[in-house]
Formats: sequence, structure tokens, C-alpha cells
Amino acid sequence: MPYTTLIKVSSKGLITLPKKIRSRLGISEGDYLTITSDDDRIIFRKAKIDIDYENPDDVWKEYSARRLTDD
Repeated sequence: MPYTTLIKVSSKGLITLPKKIRSRLGISEGDYLTITSDDDRIIFRKAKIDIDYENPDDVWKEYSARRLTDD
């Protein structure tokens, strides 16, 4: 069943995802989300990112960002 709640956008454009939604979708600190706009909707999805532990953080983050935009 969908969960609907009202949130406020800050002056810097930031929002807080309610805990109930984060828990329901398994979203934790440090997770990445993709965001898509479709007419009057904003769609967030939890991103699946493969971490390359052999390379420094910035290398895999750049690689993962490219993979997200290629989808």
C-alpha cells in the first residue's frame, strides 16, 4: 500500500526522506538514489552500485555515476 506524507523543501532544495519510507525501502545512510522527473512526478529509486574495493573511493564513485547515466 502506498505511503503518502507531506515534506518541506528547504531553501537549499534539500528534503528529508521520512524514516518510515527509508525503512520500508531499505534505504540507509550512504546509499545512493536515482531521481527522475516525469510530468508532475518525481521518482526516486534506490541505486545498485557495485563497489570496486581495489580502487580509491573517487574512482568507483565516478565509474558508478557513469553507469547510472548510461541506464
